[in-house]
Amino acid sequence: MPADPMPFAKTPRLTSAVPLAQFFKEVAPLSAKQRLDRIISRKDTMRVVRAMPVVDLYATIRDVGVEDCQEILELMSPAQVQGFLDLDGWRKDRVDVTAMGRWVGAFFEANGDRAVGQMRGLDLELFTLIVKIHCTIYDLSLEEEPQGDIGRHSITPDQRYLIVYGGVGGDDAAQATLQQLLDRMMGRDMWFVLRLCEAVRTELPSGLEEDALRWRNARLADLGFQPADEAAAIFAWLDPEVPFVEKITAVGPPESVDESTSVDLTTSPLLPWDLLGDGSSVLSRALQGAERTARDRVQYELMLVANRVHAADAADLGDSDALKETARHVAATAGTGLAWLVRGDESQLSIRLSSTSVMVLFRTGHSLGLKLRAELKSRVQQKGSGLTGRGLLRLDAPLREVVAGLLRLRPLLYAGLMSSARVDYRPIASLAELAAAATAVSEASFRATLLERLGANDGLFTDVDDSLLPAHAAILGAVLGRAVIGEPLTTTSLGDAHLGMLRDRLAGKNADAHMAAALDAFEAVVRPLAPLPGAVSPDDVAARARFYASKVLSAMREELAAVHERRPDGRYLSTIWV
Repeated sequence: MPADPMPFAKTPRLTSAVPLAQFFKEVAPLSAKQRLDRIISRKDTMRVVRAMPVVDLYATIRDVGVEDCQEILELMSPAQVQGFLDLDGWRKDRVDVTAMGRWVGAFFEANGDRAVGQMRGLDLELFTLIVKIHCTIYDLSLEEEPQGDIGRHSITPDQRYLIVYGGVGGDDAAQATLQQLLDRMMGRDMWFVLRLCEAVRTELPSGLEEDALRWRNARLADLGFQPADEAAAIFAWLDPEVPFVEKITAVGPPESVDESTSVDLTTSPLLPWDLLGDGSSVLSRALQGAERTARDRVQYELMLVANRVHAADAADLGDSDALKETARHVAATAGTGLAWLVRGDESQLSIRLSSTSVMVLFRTGHSLGLKLRAELKSRVQQKGSGLTGRGLLRLDAPLREVVAGLLRLRPLLYAGLMSSARVDYRPIASLAELAAAATAVSEASFRATLLERLGANDGLFTDVDDSLLPAHAAILGAVLGRAVIGEPLTTTSLGDAHLGMLRDRLAGKNADAHMAAALDAFEAVVRPLAPLPGAVSPDDVAARARFYASKVLSAMREELAAVHERRPDGRYLSTIWV
């Protein structure tokens, strides 16, 4: 998106003629700064801010920067403030004192008077816990007194409670803010402060935290952020081969009586709008042909599932960037499931999307990865597969990394399989990537079984440390090296004495003839090994093994040609097991 040409402070105020739902859809794909400018430019800014779903508002403010959003912070409702603390004030099931203090300070700095009302609207258990963390309260009527210098403190107007700021775990800035906040509260609602003081004195921190967590979890569940153990059901197996019949009843987000507690996720800036609208993905092409009610439902469910996946991964709910990435993964996985269900018939995409929930699509796409993992594990467990024991460690790159990713509890694709510049792992994002991973599994199984049949099993490497295990290509390099110099083909390592002769033969004028003879000798050895995984007949085995061997021989020739010494040092060769 191009930068908004209108400076923040000079953007003209707009009318509120456009319905809020439509307005939120218009601004969702914009950058956070542009979105904020559009909100500020309206005459009914407070109404817009308070109608904005908490997750969307939070993501916008985090992206722009809290210090640049004070005009928005002071307009937020108490329910939205509570939502911010729900998202960023906890780390798993424990209160994050620093984050809580940072947000309370931000709201108070934006507008101290309004912050009083915002904090007054928090869960009583949470607010009591915040005060208890930062303060110690003495009942002067019982002649309770602190020892030594009390420092920063307040006394309630009835002279009953002494509030000393400096509790265990608090910080000076948060305590200063809390003092100003409580002092202002005393002038507006003294009876609330008195009840608060008594609760701080009598309630246990563990009980307050447990009650506050229960209320938080209930609110987050409405947004899809279920407890991690419950949310993990999203990854349960759903057989892609068996038609799953479901009745679609939800057509969008539930209606909210209070605008400030909106859970409309269809306008979320965290949705991957580029994937949903440019026609480049399966899901976007399906959405383009769907009716508006179906599109709204899919967008709502997509964000709901993303929130659930994010919670299942026990990820930081306050990390908007990570949540955006989760939403992209969910969209890609759901699109993979949709493409599988229509078996490649694009004319059925919109029809199937309209009759299938995003959760089922996601689980179908994820289960395709589970199915491939199950196939891989079956291959690994087969006797003579070459993948048992330390066999997986001997796989060539990137097959070793692909297998490692697929064998995870939640299978992931090694991105280096699709792009040599990548070294990370991510969810499988399309049927093409699934097919590439399946091909890699087949090739890994073929190579491992081939080398196992030739004698390269765990027994051959009993004296070799895991970090020094040769890869299949290096073992095969030793086999082919013997063929080049005219020795019998075995999977034992070459000696340094072989390398000079091998270099001369692969670098001389008759190199092509030596290579062809080595490949012929190798082919004669592997033909009787049929069948192998992915190659049933002797001819298939010979052709597939020869192709692999020719790549290894070419790499050996290139590496040896770069060595200037007549007798290369085996310690520095990667293509041959020496």
